Amino acid sequence: MQTASTVILNSQDFWQFSLSHYAQAGVQPACLTLQDSYQGNVNLALLLHWLDVQKIQLSDAKLHSLVVSLVSNDCRLQQYRAMRKQLKPQVDLVGYQQLLAFELALEQDQQHALITQFNQFNVSPPKVISSSLLTNNLERYCLQQKATVLLSKLQAE
Repeated sequence: MQTASTVILNSQDFWQFSLSHYAQAGVQPACLTLQDSYQGNVNLALLLHWLDVQKIQLSDAKLHSLVVSLVSNDCRLQQYRAMRKQLKPQVDLVGYQQLLAFELALEQDQQHALITQFNQFNVSPPKVISSSLLTNNLERYCLQQKATVLLSKLQAE
């Protein structure tokens, strides 16, 4: 959704995009590799890809601001994820599914926080320009994380 001068994103639309995109072939393992091997943030990567799809370009400063905004939230999520993995052998399937469901709720909270931060940027709607002239948000993030090998799989190409 956008006004005449500013793009406003909806966290529920982003969540639905993320679920759909994550389910595409190769995306889930690429996301987990980004997370586990490159210390990347999956929700940020999904947001950057969503912005790329919509041809919304972020400045380096705005991308950095998104990264910084995740610090406390991401720490809590990583701690929970580590606890869930540690508890896996000690709980039954139903208990483990409950742990996963709670982690998914934490992921959704993190996405909401990302959208809230983005909506404070006052980003202008995309201009009609050649897509080859657009800087790829996800590509820049992968470059920062030294994870460019994952780019095409994260984009589901």
